[in-house]
Amino acid sequence: MAISRPWESGGTTSASGEDAAVVPPMRPSQLPDETRSVSVDFATVVDPDTDWSQVAVRLDEAGANAVELNAGRIEFTAFDWEAHPAAAAEPGTDHLARAARALHRAADGSNRQVGLVVDTMAPSWLADHPSAAGVSVDGRRSVYQASASQLVDGEVGRRLVDYVGALCERYDPAQISITELFLSDYTFGSDDRRLFERMTGRSGWPRTSDGSINEGASSIKAWRAAVIADLLERMRKRMDATRDGAGSRIGLAMDVRIDWKHPARGNLLSGHNYAVLLGQVERLILWAYLYRTRRPKDLDRVLDRLDQTGVDMSRLTVSVGLWERPPGTRVGPIGTSRFLAALRAAESHGITSVNVTPLSLMSDPYWKALASVWNPDGT
Repeated sequence: MAISRPWESGGTTSASGEDAAVVPPMRPSQLPDETRSVSVDFATVVDPDTDWSQVAVRLDEAGANAVELNAGRIEFTAFDWEAHPAAAAEPGTDHLARAARALHRAADGSNRQVGLVVDTMAPSWLADHPSAAGVSVDGRRSVYQASASQLVDGEVGRRLVDYVGALCERYDPAQISITELFLSDYTFGSDDRRLFERMTGRSGWPRTSDGSINEGASSIKAWRAAVIADLLERMRKRMDATRDGAGSRIGLAMDVRIDWKHPARGNLLSGHNYAVLLGQVERLILWAYLYRTRRPKDLDRVLDRLDQTGVDMSRLTVSVGLWERPPGTRVGPIGTSRFLAALRAAESHGITSVNVTPLSLMSDPYWKALASVWNPDGT
């Protein structure tokens, strides 16, 4: 399938209505040696009151040469998805094109790299299709996460692959980043047990001496990583199919949790085995979120350990999160001094790609702090 590049032909995207807008180039002809990006949360992307010209100024002042736009979920999209029009946040408006038009070119005339983020959670879809939700070991159904079997064989996995493909065809972004894709507590339904048996050759779940499911068994951890890798492989194939010989690959990246005590292999309980996932994606995005008592020195220790154990640090992005606690708890950002220290720690041990998230928490003191690290000369 050939890619439509409306910015080259003077055409428009397939968006209808008042915002049938030209999509700007999202991939610079030459990617930067070091990437400094800011992530824009979905609520900001689709907010009609977002002042994109002001955001562009802030990015310039901070020295950000990349931006990540949250494109939404399979059930709630930032543009008109032709295959599922009911999912559009605002029918007839392409919020991604609108944001990219304002942000893709820096003040010095260079092209800023624009990536798109896909959130794999699907609470509304699962509310309408409860049997597709993941199930905990005590029988509770997840509100946000589909079951492992849904990701491998079900409609949720198919839609995620289709969504990634649609974004590549429509926008040709610098990269697609997959977020909130983890398997930890909700993988114990009967459908997941059958999938586990099929993929591992085992009969039933591994058990402890008292007969309960051994939730921390290595076979379960390895299976979860294999489930995620299967979905990523299908995404990669769909992305490559959109290229049709039309130049370099669109990057595929995935957000991953950190095991802060034993970081070398990844967060295995979540299915985030770094070595396995790096077999399917170009880049892993480490959630360097300093919730509660976590400190920048902890991040430095994690990166040092990864470097010492031979992880290819050039394939890691360190994402510095501003949340003091996990999103949704309605608390403010971490202090600016901790933010500054985290930024400096993130640029150590061979890391060439650093991200800051989310834009919605970036008040003036944080922009100034960011500029002091990324653009200290104000150029």
